[in-house]
Amino acid sequence: MMNIILSFFILLISVNVKGATFQDENNNIPKPIAYESVSQPNAMLIYDNKGHNKYLNAINDTFCDQSKNTKYAYEGGNYHLVITGFDISLDNSSYGIGHYFSKKKLEALKLGTKYFISYLKDRFRYLMSRYMYKYDFETNYATDLTILVDDLKSLIYDRFNYELKHNHIKIKKEPEDEKLKKRSRDIFKMLVQCSAIRLQGYIIKTIKDEDQIYLSKESSLYFTIALSNYQSRATYDFKFPEYEIVEADAKSLRKS
Repeated sequence: MMNIILSFFILLISVNVKGATFQDENNNIPKPIAYESVSQPNAMLIYDNKGHNKYLNAINDTFCDQSKNTKYAYEGGNYHLVITGFDISLDNSSYGIGHYFSKKKLEALKLGTKYFISYLKDRFRYLMSRYMYKYDFETNYATDLTILVDDLKSLIYDRFNYELKHNHIKIKKEPEDEKLKKRSRDIFKMLVQCSAIRLQGYIIKTIKDEDQIYLSKESSLYFTIALSNYQSRATYDFKFPEYEIVEADAKSLRKS
């Protein structure tokens, strides 16, 4: 299936992903395009509790605020990774994040959620910049996707407690109030520990040529990844990534 080609299209984007174009086989005028990444993560609660809805809304509102001007699309190695689905399930029991669902802890919940999404985006960037070179998603896609998932689980979950304890995770703009600072850190820690992440998206082959990157418009690896403290698994298929043609004066693509 990897050899299935949709005519002969080539996507052309700059190295810093500031813009994108494609040109067809007849050499028509290139048109600006963009792969549509998910706009923000979507948080869900495991247990149905109407009293928790306002706190779930606060988490999702924070995800929205922290995802502005963000494209969940990354460059690394010989690949361009686009996240098209990003769901986070949270254990809202009294032993999970539900312990912090109260009006008095709402400000700390928002701060802890801010730290959480910043941490996840940083882990994605780290994976793409430091790990992607070793994967071969053309001839060894099944094995290497499994390795990628294990690597991502290690980055997000397995090393978290050690790195937090030894201050390897940098938290920016913490509040001066010590009680609020401690509580927001505790919530951040709980969000990591009680979360389960589901990612969907494409891994697209890139071809580098001097200061430009070409994305081949062939069928690409489409993945569904499930991660938590206790599991890591993935399924895959081969699909043609959907793209949209944007207006000529539209804002350029940005990496996060």
